Amino acid sequence: MLICILVIQVSGQASRKQAEFYIQSYRQIAVTEMNRTGIPASIKLAQAILESDMGRSDLAMLANNHFGIKCGRDWQGDVFYKPDDEKDTSGVIVNSCFRSFPDVASSFKAHSDFLTNPAKKARYGPLFELPLTDYKAWAHGLRKSGYATDPAYPEKLIRIIEDYKLYLHDAPNGTDIVAAQPTENHIKIAEKDKLEKQGVEKKNSKNALKYKVSSINGVPMVYAVGAETLRELSEKLGNDVYDILEYNEEVKGADSSLDTGEIIFLARKKKSYDVSETAYHMVADGETPYKISQKYGIRLESLLAKNHLPDEVRVHVGERLSLTHAISKKETPKYSWMERFEKFLE
Repeated sequence: MLICILVIQVSGQASRKQAEFYIQSYRQIAVTEMNRTGIPASIKLAQAILESDMGRSDLAMLANNHFGIKCGRDWQGDVFYKPDDEKDTSGVIVNSCFRSFPDVASSFKAHSDFLTNPAKKARYGPLFELPLTDYKAWAHGLRKSGYATDPAYPEKLIRIIEDYKLYLHDAPNGTDIVAAQPTENHIKIAEKDKLEKQGVEKKNSKNALKYKVSSINGVPMVYAVGAETLRELSEKLGNDVYDILEYNEEVKGADSSLDTGEIIFLARKKKSYDVSETAYHMVADGETPYKISQKYGIRLESLLAKNHLPDEVRVHVGERLSLTHAISKKETPKYSWMERFEKFLE
């Protein structure tokens, strides 16, 4: 177990160093684009980190494409083909055309040009009425405008921005990035977050961390109180936090905050839903395969395998997933890739 803990710690440290190296490499490009177009450098860097996996995606490494920008109808430059979310008439995934840029700066510029395109002013224009330093409003605004399909997209951007203090790059027209000081808006946000955190801690001291162990599909589980970390939950229950991480595949880390009512399993989930008859789940709006696997106490990899689904997909609303048996490939439910934002098609 000690080796497992060390591996996770080393992996986390390496990931942070990779992100810091990415920021150091491209922050000046983001600031230049901010001064040119009015898109906060923090927002652009966070989007690039998320979309390109800190520059490690094949699109970023082989095509200098850090925002998943597709070719579109009018693209005359170099291209890069890879499977994405497009299917042929028989439903088989086919290669999609992505732009290939001569350098990373060109990719960042293309992203800016998309958001500032006059033809899209009705959709993205309201973003540019927001304060340059209000990264939270920008993150939620991007989601509201339809830029991203992931409901958690704003929270992911905000987490990246705050983890790496990217808001320090939003000093208007500033090039002295390291010396940039938090604006009054940042101070107000920090004070508000502090008060909210104090409120949560006060609430937790009285009511939180009280768990009733129940079960789903015969597997012991609890519902998170909300705002506590997985480590705090595990300490309260006397379970090993890294075992719980393994049982709940998409919990981000031992110190990540849990949502109110989030299902946390305390033992390994089963490979199938334990019922005597054939069972299916009809996908509702906002449900991911992981959420469905938690709802029925099924291992995520088993649920995906039964339905011939790859990782990181969002199954279309109204499709059905088998919970008990492997379906035929022709019955594979329709899906699209998660974390795929609007790709400059118009």
